Amino acid sequence: MKRRLSVWLAAGTTVLFLLMACSGGTEQSGQGAVGPQKIENATQIIKFDPASISAASEPVAGTCREWSAVPGAFQCDLADKMTGPCFAQGGTRLICAPDPVAGTYGALVNPSEALPSVAPPAPEHIVAFFVELDGGVTCAMRAAPEPVIINGMEARYECSEPYTYILGEGDSAFSHDAPLWEAGIHTLDPATGQSSGVVPVGVRRAWIP
Repeated sequence: MKRRLSVWLAAGTTVLFLLMACSGGTEQSGQGAVGPQKIENATQIIKFDPASISAASEPVAGTCREWSAVPGAFQCDLADKMTGPCFAQGGTRLICAPDPVAGTYGALVNPSEALPSVAPPAPEHIVAFFVELDGGVTCAMRAAPEPVIINGMEARYECSEPYTYILGEGDSAFSHDAPLWEAGIHTLDPATGQSSGVVPVGVRRAWIP
């Protein structure tokens, strides 16, 4: 009888040990990672939702096409200017040059022709079209045909701070060496049109199509 009891006790101990191993062992209060961990002080990447901006103005006519500078978005020619990026917002209307921080936009466009089909961009082709920098300055992808050239390079983003730009082509405008992206901004002297030099600034949030 004692031998049988010892066998049952040994078997029970083995089962209990296996259960503890499968569950990760005994719980340690306040220690150990549970689920995905948030990276502190990292750039927040936000997929833009066109419905997040209320469009109250009357739509204007425009000729629209896929914009190669921002894969997954459109660019439109209006009667007096070129605008982009543009995103479908219910039916065939496009909301163009959105500012996700202020909740505003540049134009509401009714395309004169059927829109071409635009597939979501592959991960390696995703480009941020709008960013918010440390300090609150925002910068948007430029759609104007007239280039702004600084130190031999074209300014790709125009910022809310007057005469301030970010240089670089597509996603190369930002450094991804750390979880917090970095942008190099140039502010021009309005009298001379010259830049006093590049100033590195962290990118707080970035919006993608």
